[in-house]
Amino acid sequence: MTIMNNIIKLTIVISIIITTLFSCTNYDPANIEAPADLISTEQFTNMLLDVRLVEVIIRQEVTKNGGNGMDSITDYYYKFVFNKYDISQERFQSSLLYYTNEPELFNEINNSIVDSLNIMKEIVRNPEIK
Repeated sequence: MTIMNNIIKLTIVISIIITTLFSCTNYDPANIEAPADLISTEQFTNMLLDVRLVEVIIRQEVTKNGGNGMDSITDYYYKFVFNKYDISQERFQSSLLYYTNEPELFNEINNSIVDSLNIMKEIVRNPEIK
């Protein structure tokens, strides 16, 4: 249960930080074009959900190992996500840059992730929900 609460808190904090940063700048979305190989919003949302889940796993692994092997642990889990979706790290990063430069859309993505995490949390609490 604590893992799910940490994931939800992390997602909310990231959303607030990104929204705050973009609202405090002279941001011009017209200067950011969508990459030709932009990951669809739905697939990007699912992928970002998995990234957030593996970030929690990475923190636990690194803590368990006393900080040793952080790079190899991080590489392993991120490669797992990229392979799962058959997406390169570069394509993910260019799509991430695009979506983070579209604050309203990125906020919708984050809200969808929070909703998914809340559903997961309820399933863990009440297995009969499935």
